[in-house]
Amino acid sequence: MRFLLPVLLALPFPAFSQQLPCAPRERVLEFVMDQRGETRLATGEARGNATIELFAGPGGGWTLLLNLPDGRSCLLANGGNFRAEPELQPARGNPT
Repeated sequence: MRFLLPVLLALPFPAFSQQLPCAPRERVLEFVMDQRGETRLATGEARGNATIELFAGPGGGWTLLLNLPDGRSCLLANGGNFRAEPELQPARGNPT
């Protein structure tokens, strides 16, 4: 997961979000948390004052959201078989 988040943060989200399914944040959170039973595990800052959030549930479902400054949340990806694993190898390079 340490590799995935920096890659996602480097994407130009505001232009990319025009092609993503987006809705008001309250509606998206209702779907993710109430209907899918997921809770937030991680957050990160992205370009353009956007944020990302990773949600996962006890059944292995996961959702990655992009939250835009205008109050919309967009679905970046979702799937199943999520499992949190300890880092097996130290990160390479110098942390910034």
